[in-house]
Amino acid sequence: MFSLFNLGALTKASKGIADFYEEVRDEVRDRVARGIAAVGNETFRYMTDAEPPWSFLRLWRYLEEYGGVSIGSIYSHSLIGMWEDQEDGSLGPRETPRQKAIHMKGRDHALRVLADWQLALPDWQAYYDVRLKSEHMIRIAREWHCDYALMHFNRGCEGTSVGLPENRSALINAGIPTLAFEGNMADPGEVDEVGILHRVDVFMHAHGHKRLGD
Repeated sequence: MFSLFNLGALTKASKGIADFYEEVRDEVRDRVARGIAAVGNETFRYMTDAEPPWSFLRLWRYLEEYGGVSIGSIYSHSLIGMWEDQEDGSLGPRETPRQKAIHMKGRDHALRVLADWQLALPDWQAYYDVRLKSEHMIRIAREWHCDYALMHFNRGCEGTSVGLPENRSALINAGIPTLAFEGNMADPGEVDEVGILHRVDVFMHAHGHKRLGD
């Protein structure tokens, strides 16, 4: 997931990228229909918050040994993803101005429509009100049936780290056990891999999970 969303972030207007995403969507639907699991030994699901420590992506493979399935993060879902409430009350893709049949009535109206579109992006909303990010994270956790949340207190991006303690408290208060660790998405020297894995082990054992082979 941390690889797939980057294509849209870089080349939103490319038909080739749009075609690729349609292929990915169809493949996922096919795998679901045939009962092919993301992790064969799945025992729990978890979400993350923002950028991972890019030098330490094996953390996600390590969690698979406990039966953990990552559903992605508010970062991978919402850096370029637009969301809105669907008729059934769930989160779903936001209709574009063209889909809503909004006809531009001059330059000022077009700019207002564009501003409204951009301000609805969950990643931007987190910059001016941490409560909006907390609410969105709780909805993702519930609608994707997450058991836990994993939060990276990332010293490599001040923007996506705004309000992380408040977000963590909101998740815990909503009944979602949350594991936090410090790191840096850009500097491997600030990522304590041994210490993070130890925190994961303690958290997993506290919630009754064992690694394969234990």
